[in-house]
Formats: sequence, C-alpha cells, structure tokens
Amino acid sequence: MKKIANLRVFPTILAGMIVGISFIIMTDLWLPIAAVAAAFVVAVAGGIALYKKSRRALRSAAVFSICFVLGIVFGLSAAAYANARLEKREIFEESAAITGKIEVGNSSDLSGKVDSYTVVLTDITVNGEKADGKAEFYSLQLKDGGFYEGDVISFTGRVVTLSTDVTTSYKASSLAEGIIYDITCPDDETGEIEVVGRDLDFFDKIKKAVAAKLKDNAGDKAARFMYAMTFGDSAVIEKSMKSDFSYTGTAHLLAVSGLHVGILAGALYTILKAIKVNAAVRSAIVLAALVFFSALCGFSPSTVRATVMVAVAAVAGLLGLRYDPLSGMSLAAIILLFVSPFNLYSLGFLMSFVAVYGLILFAKPLERAFLKAKFPKWLSGALSATLSANATLLPLMIYVFGDVSLISVPANCIIVPLAGIFFPLYIFALPFSFIPYFGFVATVVSLPFAGLSAIVGYLAGIDFPSVYFDFNWATIVLWLVAATAVSGLCAIPGIAKKIIASVLVICFISAVIVENAGMLSGADKIICFSSYDCAGVLVRSEKEGDFIVFHGEIDEAAVEAALGAMDKSRLRKVDFIVKFGFSETESEILDDYVEELGADTVYTTYASFTKYATGNFIMLADVASVICTYGYSAVYFDGVDLVIADKESPWSALSDCDILVCPYLGEKPDGVRYLVDDHGYSTGAENCLPSDFTFWTDGGKIVKTYKWRFA
Repeated sequence: MKKIANLRVFPTILAGMIVGISFIIMTDLWLPIAAVAAAFVVAVAGGIALYKKSRRALRSAAVFSICFVLGIVFGLSAAAYANARLEKREIFEESAAITGKIEVGNSSDLSGKVDSYTVVLTDITVNGEKADGKAEFYSLQLKDGGFYEGDVISFTGRVVTLSTDVTTSYKASSLAEGIIYDITCPDDETGEIEVVGRDLDFFDKIKKAVAAKLKDNAGDKAARFMYAMTFGDSAVIEKSMKSDFSYTGTAHLLAVSGLHVGILAGALYTILKAIKVNAAVRSAIVLAALVFFSALCGFSPSTVRATVMVAVAAVAGLLGLRYDPLSGMSLAAIILLFVSPFNLYSLGFLMSFVAVYGLILFAKPLERAFLKAKFPKWLSGALSATLSANATLLPLMIYVFGDVSLISVPANCIIVPLAGIFFPLYIFALPFSFIPYFGFVATVVSLPFAGLSAIVGYLAGIDFPSVYFDFNWATIVLWLVAATAVSGLCAIPGIAKKIIASVLVICFISAVIVENAGMLSGADKIICFSSYDCAGVLVRSEKEGDFIVFHGEIDEAAVEAALGAMDKSRLRKVDFIVKFGFSETESEILDDYVEELGADTVYTTYASFTKYATGNFIMLADVASVICTYGYSAVYFDGVDLVIADKESPWSALSDCDILVCPYLGEKPDGVRYLVDDHGYSTGAENCLPSDFTFWTDGGKIVKTYKWRFA
C-alpha cells in the first residue's frame, strides 16, 4: 500500500497559496515580499538537503520547493483575479431603481416569511442593468411586510460595493459567499418595496417542501432543529434556542458541517456494503448523494471540504492506495481558496479546517488511549473527536468569541454521538413521510430531536465556568505549530513530545488562571447594539447593576437588538433602563416588552404614560455612570468613555471618546478611537466595529473584547 502523496504535495501547495493570498490582500508590496518568502523557503529546503548529502533529500527538497512556489503563484493569481473582478463590479448609486430576489431572510417559522430587517438578495438589477453578485439588503419594511424567501422585489434604494479590505471575519464571509453589495432602502413612500414575482429553483422547492412537512408533522423546536441541521439554515432557530446551542458549544449542529457529511457518508457506505453493492458503484452512489446534499446546502465550505475528502478517500481505495487525510483536506482547501481566496479570512472556513486538522493530529491516538483505559468504543470515539477538535480550535474560538464555556466538552460528548445516530435515520426516513397518509413518519423521527434540544436547554442552564485568554494571531499560529510538533505528523522522539506537551499544558493552564483571576476581579462588561434610528448599550457591572441605555427613537428593532444583547450575555432581566425623553409610541413599544426585558424602572425626563416606575435621569449618577442629553448619551468607566448617539447628533458637542456607538454613520469622526456601526463595519471604514461589539473594562482600560476582527 502506498500513500496517496508520499511527499504530501497538496499540503505544500496549500501552504504556498496561504502565503500568496495573505500577501496580496494584506500589503501593497506583495510581489517582492512573496518573492523573498519563496526564496527563503527554497533556500532552507536546499540547505537541509545539502546537509544530509543524499539524492533522496535533494529530490524531496526540489519537489517541496516547486510545490511551494507553485502554491504562491496560485494564491497570488486567485487573489489578484478576485480583487480585479470585484473592482470591475463597483457600484455607487444613491437613488437607484433596484430589483432582486430574496434568497435568505431570518424567518419566525418554517414558512419562509421574512422576520428580520436584513436579507440577502440575488439576481440583482440596478437601473435596468444586471449586477453580478449578491447583496445584503436592509430595510425596516421587511419585517412583518409580508415578504417571503423567493420573492422578487422592486424598490428605490442606495447601492454600495464592499471594499476588498478584508479586516473582519463577517466581511470575508460575505465576500466568500458572493455578497459584494450593501443595499439600503428609505422607509418612506420613495423607497416602498413591492413584490413583482416569485422565483424558486429546484433546490429551493425541495427545501420548502421539507420545511412544510416538518412544520405540519413535528413539534416547533424539533422541526426548527431538524431543518437547520439538514440545510445549515440556522435563521429559523429562535434566539433563545440558538443561544443555548452556542453556549454549550454544539452550534455546529445547526450549520451543516463535515460532521453531517461524514455521518451521511458512513451510513450510506454501511447500508450499500450490507446489501453487497460493488465497491465502485458504492463509491459513485455515495459521492453523488454528497454532491446533491452539498448543493442543497449551497456548497458551504464545510460540505465541500468533507465531500472532497470523501472523494479522495474513495478514489484512493479503488486504486489500492493508502488515503492520507491531510492531503485530502489540503486538496479541498486549495479548491475552495482558488474559487474564492476570501475564504482564507472567513470564520466558517477557518474553524472547519482547523477542527479537521485537530482530528487528523489527535483523534486516533486519543481514541487508542481511551480504549486502553477500558472506555466503551462509542464513548472513546466521541471523547477523542470532541477533545481533538476543540483542542486545536480553542485559541481561535477564544480570539473570536472572547470566552469559551467548559460545558462544551461534556455537551459535545453527549449530543454529538446521539445526533450521529438519529440524523441518518431521519434523513433516510424523511422521503417516506411524503407518501400519502405517511406523514406520521416525520413525527416519529422528530421525537429524538425534541429530546436533544431539551438536553441542550438543560445543559445551557448549568452555570459552568468559562475560559478567557488574550489570544492573537501570532499565538494562534504558535499553538497550531506546537500541536503539530507533538502529533504523529512530526518525527520528534516520543519522550521529547511528551516533555513539550507537558510544558505547553502547564504554561497554558498557568496563563489562563492568571488571566481569569484578573477578569474575575470585577470588570464591567458592555455589549453594544443598534437599529436603524437607535443605538444603545447593555452594561453589566457589579457596582452599578445590569442596565440598558437607549439613544434615538425606540422602535421594535431597537428593543429586539437590546434583547439580542441580553441573550448574548445570557442575561434574563435588567435592573433598569435609561432613555432621555419618551414619546407615547416608544413607551407603548417598551411596555410590550416589559416581561422580556425584566426591568421595572426607567430613568427618563418624562414618561407619565408608561407602565414602568420612572426615575429622573439627573439622579442617575448615584446609580450608574451615565449622562444623557438630547444630542447623545455617555457612559463612563474609570476613564473609558463610551458615547451613544444617533446619526442626527450634533458632533460638534462631542469631545474625544474611546468608543462611539452610532447606527449608519459610515465614517469614524475625528477624535473617536472606535466607531461601532454596521454600515461602516461592512464597508471597511477605519476602526469600525459591528453593532454587537462586546468588551470589558477594568481600571480604566479595555481589557477584553469580542473582536470579530482579523487585522
């Protein structure tokens, strides 16, 4: 048996592609820097070969050098072409006649009805000319406006092409998915949205049919869970349920991943082998099924990666070659990066491949260790997969999300094996539910998923400790290098690996203890949020309590954004709300949300018609560090100044501040360190952060953030 790539050609090409793409996207001096990097690697490889003084070493060095340089050329070419193509599609129109099809929109149920202010548009025309690419479209008219996924809509709006400055994971993911425009629509008669048609393709019709069947025959939570797990559309999941999955580290079940593809492939192979299907035919059937499944899921990076790896394994088996998972994974990454180099900065792409890399490094050794310790086989497999994937993902997850709850390990060990059993049973049983009078089949297969969602909800309610640590890109790369060094991929003596691993674990645990000791010393946590005409912050402070500050006109979108911030912080109620002035409409909206917000006090100048007990905001200084004016509201934390404003605020009245929260301002004013603004964030404005930006302060400094940034 031979290895499919003795010198691991594909990983070497992938390494070169990563270098090439990084240089052309991150610096204008990409050509000389890439040339220096290539020359350095070639020189090192040649030097090692000359030191060993063998033909085999020289041949290996030559192949390695050629593959690495070839990868750099591939990466430079792909990134340069992607940038040039995006620049050619540049559009800036303030009042354009626009049509487009609603491809994706958050839905309150499985009907496909839009229940959010933001959707993804495709098949776009601007002033009668077709625009190549997709767009993120924002309008207050979308929510409760009677719009559905698949509707072709027409309106007058503003179109801006996203820049190629990849400084955020959100924007990189958008570019990788083909979303290159930012479209907004005025919420008056000049931009009224009209439905002018409906267009569902073959795959859309299948998804709608499955959604209708689940909605009619399964419980609400189970139906949403099953649909999300089938198609990777987590938009149908309720905020509280999504928060439970996120907190327990099982959110990957709601986005179709390699886990789902692996489960389906394994189940299909087992069934076809049991009925004596020829190996070649068996592989063809499985691959055809996986390609069809990937198409249903929109060819997401994780499904493409898993499908390519299964295909490489199948071809290797048919040819009598030994399958190398690292080469299979690298080939999948090369394909995805060649198609869209922006994938390199996409969070979904990175987490998918880093998790699989962890499985390649540690899954088998850990499983052998658990089996040797007399663990059951199913538990050994679950534990080894969970621990190996999470061990490599840990620094990336902490870097992006700020913290990781330790409940994720036991939660994954419980939920993932059960999902691996029930998911293929559901997929294979689902077609039978479409036979007349057999709808009960969908009901039967939904019962385990109702149980799984209940288990996740229970685990999410457990107050488990979280891990905080200030990782950056250098430490993430070092972590992966160290993980590789102590794995079977590196030819270091076993005793040396054990010493290195022990030292790393001790250092990491010590650093985490020190870091968390500082974090637990009373740091204040702030989550920013905004809607179109309102901005706000949720403050969690041991000294001042939990409260929300609104600035601007409070509408349903603003309250929903505040509830989202509460959900993100796993907060069930706040102590009070701060708002300068109230209209009767604003008060009525807040009154509708009294139970969900949990507050019974509003600090305001006047609100005699509200159900809340009210207090004068002038006295608020005795309770919290907040100042309110007509122009802006400000929150102070020992020298960290945060200003909340709307887009009409008089900027001349503002002094310098660390963070400004303002919706749709677009550009950071002078004197402001960071602007929290979705519009500026999506278009790549300098030092702009997304509306759900979260940070901690302690002793007058911002000590921790939910970064969502790659710069």
